[in-house]
Amino acid sequence: MYIQTILTLSVILLCDAKLPKSKPYNQPNELPLNPTEYSQAIRLLQPELKNEKTSRIVDQYVRHRREVFYPNLYDSGLNWTHSETLDQNGDVVLKWTSSQTDIMFRVEARTLGYVGLGFNWESNMKGADLVIGWIDDDSGRAQILDCHGLEVEGKPVADEVQNYELISGHQNRTHTTIEFRRLLNTKDNQDFVIGDDTTQVLYALGPPGSDGQLPKHVDSGSRPLRLLQPFTSPNSAPQMHWDVTINNLSIPHDMATLFWCKIFKVPDLPKKHHIVGYLPLIDSRPIRNGVPVVEKNSLSPVHHMVLYECAVDPDEYSWNEWAESVGYFGPNRPSEWAICATPIAAWAMGSKGEFLPHNVGIPLGEKGGISFYMLEIHYDNQALHEVLDSSGIRILHTPTLRQHEAALLGAGVGVSALHLIPPKQRQYRTVGICSSECTNSTLPDTGINIVSVLLHAHGTARKISLKHVRGQQELSVISEENSYDARYQQSRVVPGGRQFLKGDIMITECTYDTTARDKPILGGYSTSQEMCLSFVLYYPRTELAGCYSMTPVDEFFETFGVKEFYFMSMIKIQNLFLSSGNLENITSPWEFDMKSRNYVEETGLQGDDQGVRLLKSLVIKNPAEFRNKSFMAHLNEMQWSEPLLTEPIEQRLYRGLHMMFCKKQDDSWGIPIQIQAYPTYNALPSNDVSEKHYKRVRLPSVTTASGSHRSHIWPAVLAICLTVIVAR
Repeated sequence: MYIQTILTLSVILLCDAKLPKSKPYNQPNELPLNPTEYSQAIRLLQPELKNEKTSRIVDQYVRHRREVFYPNLYDSGLNWTHSETLDQNGDVVLKWTSSQTDIMFRVEARTLGYVGLGFNWESNMKGADLVIGWIDDDSGRAQILDCHGLEVEGKPVADEVQNYELISGHQNRTHTTIEFRRLLNTKDNQDFVIGDDTTQVLYALGPPGSDGQLPKHVDSGSRPLRLLQPFTSPNSAPQMHWDVTINNLSIPHDMATLFWCKIFKVPDLPKKHHIVGYLPLIDSRPIRNGVPVVEKNSLSPVHHMVLYECAVDPDEYSWNEWAESVGYFGPNRPSEWAICATPIAAWAMGSKGEFLPHNVGIPLGEKGGISFYMLEIHYDNQALHEVLDSSGIRILHTPTLRQHEAALLGAGVGVSALHLIPPKQRQYRTVGICSSECTNSTLPDTGINIVSVLLHAHGTARKISLKHVRGQQELSVISEENSYDARYQQSRVVPGGRQFLKGDIMITECTYDTTARDKPILGGYSTSQEMCLSFVLYYPRTELAGCYSMTPVDEFFETFGVKEFYFMSMIKIQNLFLSSGNLENITSPWEFDMKSRNYVEETGLQGDDQGVRLLKSLVIKNPAEFRNKSFMAHLNEMQWSEPLLTEPIEQRLYRGLHMMFCKKQDDSWGIPIQIQAYPTYNALPSNDVSEKHYKRVRLPSVTTASGSHRSHIWPAVLAICLTVIVAR
């Protein structure tokens, strides 16, 4: 038997030696294959001992590696299309570029020790894909090591197969620079698959002299990034800019959430211009002892900003007066400002702004029909600091008009307290619908072309997708994020664009993880609340400004077993939610001491609660078992950890009735408000992020019966032969 095995192996190897070897194909902007070879693969049979063997494996890796990189080769000369600072001090800069199969990185770090970079779904090293680079102090040559973090401790250990290839590296008196590359999908269980979703990019810096010994790092952190986002930049056409900023707004220390709105008049332009992009201007200074100071590491409370067009209004005198004013607290802004409903720029945390495609522009200037704009800034001040803020948006525009005029469309779940997410849920879904009746009434016969999408939610959201339904069939998603991080809300370019026709349906779906929450989360602007929105950049411009849905009021309360409240009918409650007035000041005849019932927020005041306070003041009359309880007390007492309760609630609010809203640019209705059932269509198979994530290696047992050992020898031999053939 063993002689037969050896003969078979010999024949296979002899045949392989005679096979022609194919030459590798190089993608554009891609280096030729690294000529480095390995004399043997590094293999560890006992995961629990890997950390103890790390130093020995590093030494073996260095000895067996044929070094071809020299200290005078400082960089590759690649065109780095992306660049991000990973830390707040600017000590770690990551640059990268990619092809269809590979991705190349350059790390510039303030350290004379090792530089570690990692990729993971979570912002920690447990199970992360890690690469360690350093400059040998004796030879001055660069080295890298492919590692991964242990699932339990997160400690780095060397991979069995080294899939990272060194490009170049050098060190000066202060910094270490390493360039390397890898396949997007190495098909290695110990490596991370780099795709379209947000990746947690980890970094770690070793102490001076830590050349591959992997001692404890002296600095570390993480930042969410999308590594495969298309590169966008302004074209060569002449550009101007218009800075739309708040001027020295004092944010009080007792306001946890603050919305501020201000009117701006368009610059005096001789003709219509086109907006070609926008950038955030963040200027937040904490006030210390009554004096605003500049602190390098202080975090700005600016959470998101939206700039809206204001439809033409005949009373220009009032608008000029408003443009000269400092602005208004959001809920108290004049009702006339409701015509400022069409977003043209939407920025959120982590975004660097956006450049429009070179054939698309948004009209700007009185000659374009727009005279006034409203800037809305949401400040998230949960730390309750006193801050002086002058933030805003820089609008980039050009007199060279582009082929297509574009606009932004808001879609998703209407922002209100009726958007409820239960606690203790691993994956709870909510949905907002842009109905076929709305798009059929407002879109042109040729439809629109979607360019990019900004998906927006708050801290418990984990997935967001913008779905597309035509007739009875769901099409491929317009945009999606399967690893959503509220700290990184960069708009997503739709590759090749997407044609969206009259009568098509747009569905924004959000999935939340509330396992760390003890009480229900209600919809609202505060970061302690939730949203589910899509801002869609498209062309040609239409009169449609917003397309949302929410659960009808009576359907919402019936879902939680409530039929009637004291002193407030369902119709009146619904009218309050549908009104554009301020829900904060609503009171009812059943007025009680909120403090004595512990209904006051333990944090600061929420500046715009979208009806949360109303829900707290509603007292149940029917059914009898809930009588005299406030609705919020009733919600807080429900058994949210019981799937028999939560699953039917999710299904009813998701698949049940929806109240549809279709808003035009002048704040009028595109169609009357309608209540409809969730649309019926043939859905595509679900796209779970877990399907994209390779499982960790499970090594076979080394203790087997003799008979079993003999029965598996032939598959093992063939596997070894195939491995040798592929490697050659």
